[in-house]
Amino acid sequence: MSTLRKPKFVILLVIVAAGSFLLGSAANRTIYAADNIYSSTKLLMGVLNLVNDNYVEEVEPGELIYAAIDGMLEVLDPHSSFLSKESFAEMGERFSGKFYGIGIEFDVLDGFLYVISVIDGSPSEAVGLQSGDRIVRIDGESAIGIKHDEVRQKLRGEKGTRVDVTIDRPGVDDRFDVTITRDRIPIRSVRTSIMLEDHTGYIQLIRFAKTTSRELEAALDKLQQDGMERLILDLRGNSGGYLDQAVEVSSKFIPEGHVIVKTIGRNRSSNQTFKSLSGVNHRGMPLVILLDHRSASASEIVAGAVQDWDRGVIAGTRSFGKGLVQTLFAEPHLTDGSALKLTTARYYTPSGRMIQRDYKNKSFEEYIEGSFTESGEAVHDGESASAPEAERPVFTTAGGRTVYGDGGISPDVQLKTPKRSYPFVIGKYRGWVPFDRACFEFANTYGVTRQDLKDDFGTFLNEFEIEDAMLEAFKAQVRDSGLSFTDDEFNEDLDVIELQLKRSLARNLWGDEEASRVAASGDEQLQQAMQLFYSHEMLVQQ
Repeated sequence: MSTLRKPKFVILLVIVAAGSFLLGSAANRTIYAADNIYSSTKLLMGVLNLVNDNYVEEVEPGELIYAAIDGMLEVLDPHSSFLSKESFAEMGERFSGKFYGIGIEFDVLDGFLYVISVIDGSPSEAVGLQSGDRIVRIDGESAIGIKHDEVRQKLRGEKGTRVDVTIDRPGVDDRFDVTITRDRIPIRSVRTSIMLEDHTGYIQLIRFAKTTSRELEAALDKLQQDGMERLILDLRGNSGGYLDQAVEVSSKFIPEGHVIVKTIGRNRSSNQTFKSLSGVNHRGMPLVILLDHRSASASEIVAGAVQDWDRGVIAGTRSFGKGLVQTLFAEPHLTDGSALKLTTARYYTPSGRMIQRDYKNKSFEEYIEGSFTESGEAVHDGESASAPEAERPVFTTAGGRTVYGDGGISPDVQLKTPKRSYPFVIGKYRGWVPFDRACFEFANTYGVTRQDLKDDFGTFLNEFEIEDAMLEAFKAQVRDSGLSFTDDEFNEDLDVIELQLKRSLARNLWGDEEASRVAASGDEQLQQAMQLFYSHEMLVQQ
């Protein structure tokens, strides 16, 4: 690789120097910055050439440059990052709200490719694929022993192209062939949209992608038709996404023209105020928003706006505190298909709270992992989990309530989950086949023998219990897979195991919505949140 040519920088310095007669000290700062960039770049290229010419093994200069860029960005903040061409394309797909394929959620268990669930309205649903099906051949080639990346490569493709698969279905003696025509597959933001008892709707948002607002509107409309009079919006585990979608989601609940979020940065162009939009029809509905320590970015924008305008009750645990605005620089700045995601501003709630928590003098691991207790409760800037909120900066909502700054969104009502070690479902399954997949595999086999349960989901939800014989059979399956555990470890997590087995069985017999209703029945935080509509002063008054 050739070294950087100096004449271009010389020309730049001459131009800047000439302008200094007009711009004074500003030009002097520009000259100083340009000189620093030139000398630092010269040093970098010198090291690169020495490594390239003299290292004991042959190296790829491009890999060294990428590593140098990563190292440079680590000095800035935890969220500025460089995206290779491949990573940039994958990010675009993840948040664009669509890709082309056959429309299944899958996993590979013991070498077999299982259909975990079928996406509504997808090509796989059109040809009758079901949860629990095993795909054993793809386009005439065996799929037994296939890897996850190979599945995506073989099943995704251009719209209108076809793929032939051979299905092995539990309870069906012979394998059968199906031809599936690939089409657009939505990447869903709304994972769950169901009615709970007493006119309470429940919507779980898992990301803020391009289609989030539209998906949420459709879910709200459907639930209102089903009798919804109040809503629990679950943002637990939602790490964020597009800012415009956070504004649109907030606008569904906050009156037009109210500030949703402000961005403030070094450049004037980074300073913006985003207000709620017009034409939204859900602003009077009593609202609870659930947060946890994994709720970040766009999730915190929505929760912060709802809290500051006293529009609903925020429940759960303190959110992550990711309030840095990243601007994406790709073409024409970078010409090889890569992109730079660079922090250019910070988010502030309507009351003036900065969402971002402190990250200075911390490694990335300390920033991500070291800020929470074992129970998942957020711990910020050296405070203990029980540190009084009075020690944090105080702000005031539109209605005069006190809220707190210093990073993240603190809930109005704390709904903590019990501190547990989970010796079986986490301790034994760490680094193993995921626990929920083991339950799916068991339910897939057991469901074939219990088709009688399909007659009445309501009876199943309210009365069906996991029997001792089922638990013993599940134990045997787990031990046969090579995982060793004690009965004490198993019994300590018995409530979680029983709920997950029942949820997996509901998905096998009915589908995702019924599985979600089973999961909701055992979600302690969600059940507590439902009671807030009757006990929390702000909600009772609405």
